[in-house]
Amino acid sequence: MGGQRDRVLQLELNIRPAAAHRAGGAAEDSSATPIGFGWNGSFVSGHTPEAAVLVDCAPLPGKGLLVLAEAREDIEELSDEQVLQVARFTTESARRAAERFGCEGPLGQRPSTVDRAGWRTLPLARAEGTCRDAADSRDTSRLGLTTASEMPVGGALTEECSLNLPTKGHHVRLSAYYGPSSQQEIHLDNRYPGSVKGAVTRSHPCKGALGKAYFKFEEFPRPEAEKGVRSSVRSEDAQRLLTSFATASGSRHGCPVT
Repeated sequence: MGGQRDRVLQLELNIRPAAAHRAGGAAEDSSATPIGFGWNGSFVSGHTPEAAVLVDCAPLPGKGLLVLAEAREDIEELSDEQVLQVARFTTESARRAAERFGCEGPLGQRPSTVDRAGWRTLPLARAEGTCRDAADSRDTSRLGLTTASEMPVGGALTEECSLNLPTKGHHVRLSAYYGPSSQQEIHLDNRYPGSVKGAVTRSHPCKGALGKAYFKFEEFPRPEAEKGVRSSVRSEDAQRLLTSFATASGSRHGCPVT
């Protein structure tokens, strides 16, 4: 343990304007937890810990600054304190970059912990993370929604909620993207429209670096007449689920969706 604490933690840092049209790292990872402590940002404690922070910055393209950091060592080789340092290094780098570029956006506090929780599956009625308020009791009953798979919420730049349908192997995926994560997803969907055939999407303007929030409903397996796969969710039900999810997610990010 002593040798582990004495090791120098090697980190890779990437700082870019919010208008870079690509996210990368923790910013685009749907398995990320919120970095918390007043920041819009994400933390991933996967194979190699990663963090992302988005700061309002009017002077820069996209009105924001995206700071990404990644550890160069496997998580098994790092102490809890070193994992926490990934988040602290990212937020401190964001603070210094914001000062350098004259950013006016509010900044968060120094993280004292990181949330290393993974996906949690539970009855939809008990959802308290990314699936909370994704469907009301009427929709839950009519569609036969059973369990939800979700992540903790806060200010993660990408959020995802999975709702299981009554037919075995069928589920609904609801996703939310903010800032560069949103730009990247919109770009990919426009470039490869066949990959999201049957999806329902909507966008909503947010303030500052969050830019245009992008929300998506997808059903799996994808309905495809040629393969005999029929949709379990009607278009109006899909729209209602997406609206409920977008409203809940937008509210968490200070971006009210109407």
